[in-house]
Amino acid sequence: MPATARLDIAITDRNPHVREFLCRELAGLGHRTDALGGAAQLLEALGRPRPPQVLVLDPEAAGPKLAEVGRRLKERAGAVLVLLHVFEGEEAQPGFEGALVVEKQPHMGALKAALKALAAQLGNAGEERA
Repeated sequence: MPATARLDIAITDRNPHVREFLCRELAGLGHRTDALGGAAQLLEALGRPRPPQVLVLDPEAAGPKLAEVGRRLKERAGAVLVLLHVFEGEEAQPGFEGALVVEKQPHMGALKAALKALAAQLGNAGEERA
């Protein structure tokens, strides 16, 4: 089933297998995906003239640079929407107020629903990013 909106999504997860799985699944829905291995790659992506529209972030993947990632996102002034992908019971992350939070689950339903909500928030349903 194709995605209702094609999003540019960066995925950062501490587990490379999860990262690649999410990229494959979301690309299969029609999204453009980029697997980012850690804070250095994430900060580089956020510094591009055209950053990803959505960041799926496992906070542990950013490690000690999580606060720096939060600051960089604030500098982008909402240009990148954040979806925190966390385990059940993990606490909210300071500096990521307003981010959607989705618990990691063995199925993709909650993540897909959250991405659909973010696509609607971006207001680009049915549009492609050139």
